[in-house]
Amino acid sequence: MEQISETDQLIALNRHAQGDWGIVSEEEFRANEIGLLVGSYLMSVYLSEHGVVFCVITEAERTKTTISLPEESRWI
Repeated sequence: MEQISETDQLIALNRHAQGDWGIVSEEEFRANEIGLLVGSYLMSVYLSEHGVVFCVITEAERTKTTISLPEESRWI
């Protein structure tokens, strides 16, 4: 996580909370939109100011949101 600045993380969390899923595939975009309605997990993908791809994932229960690199994520 040292590769992703605190500013990048805060911007990504804000975007994620507003339903801006970042650079996800069309399929994942649709899954997120449905997930909002049915209560499944939500995943966003963003690019840091230094070109590092990272994910923001909210669990289905909406009790936890995490930021991780794609290789650390079980969803990708």
